[in-house]
Amino acid sequence: ALPYPVFMQNDASAACEAELVFGNSALPRDFVYFYIGFFIGGGVVLNGALHTGETGNSGALGSMPVRAADGRMVQLIELASIYGLEKRLLHEGLDPDLPWQSPANWSIPEPILTAWMDTAADAIAQAIVACLAVIDFKTVVIDGWFPANIREDLTEKVVQATTRKELAGLTAPVIQPGSLGIGARAMGAAALPLTNR
Repeated sequence: ALPYPVFMQNDASAACEAELVFGNSALPRDFVYFYIGFFIGGGVVLNGALHTGETGNSGALGSMPVRAADGRMVQLIELASIYGLEKRLLHEGLDPDLPWQSPANWSIPEPILTAWMDTAADAIAQAIVACLAVIDFKTVVIDGWFPANIREDLTEKVVQATTRKELAGLTAPVIQPGSLGIGARAMGAAALPLTNR
């Protein structure tokens, strides 16, 4: 219907590509990237290029199985997505749209926010260990649709949670915050005509 090419990309993969192209230039040629939005997703960068696989599902980190606090096996998407924070807010009788009203400065009560970040960090740490068992990533990048201070705090919680996991036979990676935040997905999508060439 349009007179020019249309490019398709998973939103978290687009965010990963934006980090690769526009983000921290000190990133290594291989890294795994987690983007926390309404749902968590991610991307895999190998040899300096986004690797999406034959069907485009490589880096679908939200589908990774992790163990919840009650022992159930669930997908990462259930424990480390902003929709989980919405559910916590709703449970406390608060507006579930709070995370979306002011992306630069969340006005969410500290106990609710801390509980969500602790749960998300533990689940992401589990996913990181699983990723390391497949590819020897030296770096993990954490970014998302939240204020910079939340990105920093969540990244630190993921670092702490990862140190508590069993890493025998694996090399602990550097875990660092992303550099693009809220605009990452849109930047990656806008760059698709360039990166496809």
